[in-house]
Amino acid sequence: MKVVGLDLAGKEENETGFCLLEPPEVRTEILKTDIEILEVVKGADPDLIAVDAPLSFPEEGMYRDCDEKLKDRGYDVLSPNYPGMEVLVRRAKGLVNKLKNIDDFEIVEVFPRASEKNLQVKKTKNLTEDEFDALLCAITGKKYLRDEYEDLDGIIVPVNTDGK
Repeated sequence: MKVVGLDLAGKEENETGFCLLEPPEVRTEILKTDIEILEVVKGADPDLIAVDAPLSFPEEGMYRDCDEKLKDRGYDVLSPNYPGMEVLVRRAKGLVNKLKNIDDFEIVEVFPRASEKNLQVKKTKNLTEDEFDALLCAITGKKYLRDEYEDLDGIIVPVNTDGK
């Protein structure tokens, strides 16, 4: 099972965290441009891509139902309609379309802070924040493929099956 995690940046000049989880191997790196992301993801040929970025705008108001559910659980969630977030949503939607045109990849939206809390994972010193978030995305994607998740109306949140 191969899962790609992406902690997508809003702009191509900023760092996007990438993680390929193919147990027992884990590879992380920093990517920037859409072309880099598309090439690396295509080369990885994953079973699933888990993305930390809103993949849609709210139908009305400031927040989507999935954002409201995260807020109800105590998470700080930025509205996809905020100016800085609008850039990220547009990039994410465009990238998803390009990825689906390449190979019709299965793609899910995830929220690394919920994954970090639910799975009790701590950042190690050898990873950047972007790489760590990409790793959390990939782990969440693995949980999704194992049916060990909760779907909050469009955002996938892993459930802890380790009894912790």
